[in-house]
Amino acid sequence: MVSELSGRDPETRKVDESRIPLAYDRLEGALHQAVSKYAFENFLMIVKSAGFIDPSMIGSMNALNFAYALYLRLRQDTSIGEGERTRIVRRWFVMSLLTGRHSGSFESTWEQDIRRITAQGAAEYFRQIEESELESGFWRTTLAANLETTSTRSPYFQTFIAAQVARGARGFLSKSITVQAMQEHHGDIHHVVPKDYLVKNGFPDRSDYNQVANFAITETPINIRISNRAPVDYLDEVNRQIDTGALSLGEITSWDDLEANLAENALPAELREVTAESYSAFLRQRRSLIAAYIQTYYSKL
Repeated sequence: MVSELSGRDPETRKVDESRIPLAYDRLEGALHQAVSKYAFENFLMIVKSAGFIDPSMIGSMNALNFAYALYLRLRQDTSIGEGERTRIVRRWFVMSLLTGRHSGSFESTWEQDIRRITAQGAAEYFRQIEESELESGFWRTTLAANLETTSTRSPYFQTFIAAQVARGARGFLSKSITVQAMQEHHGDIHHVVPKDYLVKNGFPDRSDYNQVANFAITETPINIRISNRAPVDYLDEVNRQIDTGALSLGEITSWDDLEANLAENALPAELREVTAESYSAFLRQRRSLIAAYIQTYYSKL
């Protein structure tokens, strides 16, 4: 920008003062686009439609900024319809979060992406990126491995929550309260296999019991009722609740609804069989289920 406003010719690298007025005119036009309330609010709707309904869910401002730059660029492309523009921007944003494309020293990648979008068209260039960055091995292996973390702020876990929001998933063992409703009111993230149970049964390290694969968005009253019980114990209570209709842990009263709720939270149907002995295997399975859940969500963006 400094070079442009100084009149430097990008080809000859020499200063040509006749270029300066035109450069300032272009800058003024770009600024008007960037601060347009209409454009910005429409862009925010695109981001929220991907499930990212709270700023705390987005750890990479670079990814957000590039997505906005891309949106502004595509608004000037009359060959792309509104629906296609929305689809590209939404998928690009999520792709960049999952791959870290615009993290760290992103300037050269940013410049390259803008240049190739201009030369090839956004749709074609993005197709090439998806084919190279999001091949089947990414979903099966890379993403599942990236989920082996204790950071609930990781882009992979936050994208999982966004996927739940976008797909209308309910909280763990909730009958009607959605993940979106809890996110909007700063809902709680709780252990699926309780921390106290794990500590007492051979997993005293935070790096074990605080794996994100052991977390789910859960209503606080449900979490309090679960307490420090193993899955077999608290799910037995849910089973009795289904049999009798007497509510004691959440409000789920049918087997089909329980099965659907586990699927909405990327939890194995065999959760009640998970013990301290099988906890490590449970984490591996849950990571794979979360990765598959995100893949399905991404394919429908």
